[in-house]
Amino acid sequence: QEKVTPPRVHLFSNSLAFFSVCVSFFLFPGNVFVIAAILLERNLQSVANHLILSLAVADLLVACLVMPLGAVYEVSKEWRLGADLCDMWTSSDVLCCTASILHLVAIALDRYWAVTDIDYAHQRTARRIGYMIIIIWTLSVLVSIAPLLGWKDPEWETRVYQDLQCIVSQDVGYQIFATASSFYVPLLVILFLYWRIFLAARKRIRRRQQTISGFTDCFIKEQQEQQQQ
Repeated sequence: QEKVTPPRVHLFSNSLAFFSVCVSFFLFPGNVFVIAAILLERNLQSVANHLILSLAVADLLVACLVMPLGAVYEVSKEWRLGADLCDMWTSSDVLCCTASILHLVAIALDRYWAVTDIDYAHQRTARRIGYMIIIIWTLSVLVSIAPLLGWKDPEWETRVYQDLQCIVSQDVGYQIFATASSFYVPLLVILFLYWRIFLAARKRIRRRQQTISGFTDCFIKEQQEQQQQ
């Protein structure tokens, strides 16, 4: 007997697919506009915006390579495009999402250096940011290419050919490696960096307030001395 899917499940799947299509529809032109603006507008062609440009490329790849097939798969509930395309799709998903998250780490690190290091404005060169972008994409490729090189669980082919399911490798070792590299470690680094930025900004504000207070006290004291004379 064939399994009958409840109507609520169909409704949820269709809604999720529709949401994915809508997000992809807005992601594509939005990131194209960001890329075009940075490339065409001279005022936006700063070294710091190179990270934003690379982030927009990663998000654009998500909209083009990942979300359309994801919407189709969510509606059909079956993967009939073969193992090779499944491999490419899941690896593209991991690649783009990992790159997007690592770009957020790099942006947080860039802001942390800008707040805590006075000389960083002179050290923020195109070469330095370029190295950061190369490291981001290299790490993303290393995380995403592992299943293509064979780091899969034994049931992977069975899921694709018999169960018609296309999901990323469920090997425990790869799951720990991928989730730690793509989410947990970057999240902790981002939280730490922005906490340090908050502390540095608060310290700077307090120093400024103390300086202003000192100038105000000196001004009031001078005014009082002049009045006494």
